[in-house]
Amino acid sequence: MKKFFLTGISFIILALIVFLYKENIVGAKNIPEEIKSSAVYAYVPKGAVLYDRIDGKSIDLILSESKVEILQDKSEKWYFVRYKNKTGWVKGVTLLIPKDRSTNTAKLSDEFIEDYANRSFKSETRHFIWVDIDRQYIYVLNKDENKWAIEKRIICATGKNVTPTIRGDFKIGDKGEWFYSERLGSGAKYWVRISGSYLFHSVAMDKEKKIIDGIVGQRRSSGCVRMKVEDAKWFYENIEKGSNVWIY
Repeated sequence: MKKFFLTGISFIILALIVFLYKENIVGAKNIPEEIKSSAVYAYVPKGAVLYDRIDGKSIDLILSESKVEILQDKSEKWYFVRYKNKTGWVKGVTLLIPKDRSTNTAKLSDEFIEDYANRSFKSETRHFIWVDIDRQYIYVLNKDENKWAIEKRIICATGKNVTPTIRGDFKIGDKGEWFYSERLGSGAKYWVRISGSYLFHSVAMDKEKKIIDGIVGQRRSSGCVRMKVEDAKWFYENIEKGSNVWIY
């Protein structure tokens, strides 16, 4: 009986781990108190319909006065959210999204970052990228004698609450030297793909490649992770495709 009970518990734990991995919440384990979650929660005052896709089929009803976790947005008109144990899309007009939090100015020491990285992170390349949304910093870790060591700290600007940066585990994808979005009315240099339309790149620029918003150190973007031009150039030139990324 005891063996059966332990086997059942083990199965539940394994299922939970697989669920967390698939849902792309966070891959790091045993997260210390110093590392604060930057999940964005919205209030649903009058209830809402949860859809399987944008303009798709209803899969659930969100009760009035509930809270949902915002996972990503689509032009601030639709939001992909987590409600209880389900994920789906809701219309933006049904949500009350809180104001952006102030940046945490209590910096983590190199020793703390390296210790946590060596207990938690793996990468297929010699680099691992940790984006600390709470502090608005990118920690670039380099494998040195089989141990992670801080190579560079980069101050950044992540997404506003209405256009949050995606959180979870990713791998560096393709890259390019320039892009411009007519929809957003801005572009950037030295982009590196995180996932889908979410990128690392320089601060925002106009069509003539002149900086129109150079502020970093606070939630500022439409979901991408911005850096100063010189930092974005360094990142673009030095971080290999396939490097693992953790955004939290």
